[in-house]
Amino acid sequence: MGAVAVLVSACTVGPDYQRPDAPVPAQYKEAGWKVGEPLDAIDRGAWWSVYKDPLLDDLEKKIDISNQNLKAAEAAFQQAEWIVAQARASFFPTVDLNASAQRSRTGGGSISTTGAGRSGFLSSLFSTSASASWVPDLWGKIRRTVEGDVASAQTSAGDLASARLSSQGTLVSDYLQLRM
Repeated sequence: MGAVAVLVSACTVGPDYQRPDAPVPAQYKEAGWKVGEPLDAIDRGAWWSVYKDPLLDDLEKKIDISNQNLKAAEAAFQQAEWIVAQARASFFPTVDLNASAQRSRTGGGSISTTGAGRSGFLSSLFSTSASASWVPDLWGKIRRTVEGDVASAQTSAGDLASARLSSQGTLVSDYLQLRM
């Protein structure tokens, strides 16, 4: 029985994603064009420091603090990371613990200011419960969900880097135009 569970758990729904090849001509009509080679992984660093302007350096430091587009992109990236963490949590069992307490008085006629003469029944009710559940990823649904969420988080990280670079470039461009 255990061997069957192991074999079935290796099954996944759908094939692994293969990025399709986009047809690219070997040569373009316009002379001098070549296929783009993006270098997204390289660190951009403080590229504006080539201008050796302390005021520009100071303004660039303030972009991460005050630019609302960057704040929105950072929030979207953080949300994407939390979604990945939540999806990965589905691989593990969940445990639910609950406890409650109730106290009540029933019956009794009149209430005196001294508290004497009260009658009735005082009851206390305490309860606890616990449950645990685990859904094995037999068909790979959880695994595929995590893969999709990781891809979305990577996209969000790229959006954040693009927003940061765009803000920095806009600031440098505007600053240089104002200085001239």
